[in-house]
Amino acid sequence: MQHNTHTSRRSVLAGAALLAAAPWQLARAADQPIRLIVPFPAGGGTDVMGRLLAQGLGKELGTTVIVDNVAGATGTIGTAQVARAAPDGRTLLLGVTGNMAIAPALLKGLRYNTEKDFTALARICHGGNLLVANPKYPANTAAEMVALAKRTGEPVMYGSWGNGSGGHLAAEGIRASTGVKMEHVPYKGVAPLLQDLIGGQIQVGMVDVAGALAQVRAGKIKVLAVTGRKRSSVLPQVPTLKEAGIAFDTEIWFGLFAPGRLPEAEAQKIAQAAERALRKPEVTARIKELGMEADPITRAGFDKEWRADMVTWARLVKQSGATAD
Repeated sequence: MQHNTHTSRRSVLAGAALLAAAPWQLARAADQPIRLIVPFPAGGGTDVMGRLLAQGLGKELGTTVIVDNVAGATGTIGTAQVARAAPDGRTLLLGVTGNMAIAPALLKGLRYNTEKDFTALARICHGGNLLVANPKYPANTAAEMVALAKRTGEPVMYGSWGNGSGGHLAAEGIRASTGVKMEHVPYKGVAPLLQDLIGGQIQVGMVDVAGALAQVRAGKIKVLAVTGRKRSSVLPQVPTLKEAGIAFDTEIWFGLFAPGRLPEAEAQKIAQAAERALRKPEVTARIKELGMEADPITRAGFDKEWRADMVTWARLVKQSGATAD
């Protein structure tokens, strides 16, 4: 009898403990970490941007945001995972111009529809790439480069970080605008390109600001122009291509995306949290250090920019005849 009494008491206590724990367990289940997929390898500029965003977004939403690097196939493997994820706000994507605006035109057989399978939430930052040259190159500006090519009739031999990359297509934009001959030398990334540029194996290159900034400041390469709509705040002395009379001002950007069909209330919540995070002075300063501009715009504004850029980059892909490496 005594044994049964103790057993009953233990059962009651256990049941009470379970009931007390149930709300906490339910709350914890509802507050699962958000997974931010960065579709490129760890350690690069995109990864750094992703981790900066994850930290700020987590603080604003009061939850943990885990960065998951899912690299491969020019960023499309990780992108496809987000396209197939449940539209519940627990899986997000760090998108860049390359995988969200260029890849749809460049790569065949994508396992998702870029225009339909994603919800644009926020533009994280934007900016231009740099048209750079070996210090001994005769031209010091983009306009001088064009004039030199027209005078000599020799093509501009330039490097970029790969066939169909933003750098390759920006140079195609220069060629289309000016009519000068330009011949592309594709590299497997910015680092080997810069090595050959410094060594004099090539004379001109198109690179991202963050990847080249240290070499520019050290005087190992010179900058002829920046490709964005306005001058870079970290290199304010460098004119834009448009200032050089070249009609190309399409920018590159980093953006936050979710799967398509995300409920509007959830989309607004995440977008507003991202905007608050991106307006923090320490976040703005870090983005500037990476050579980009933190300049939040509305969700509708970013969605419009993204879809317009898909059209622009598709035209450049067609003009260049670029194919994926």
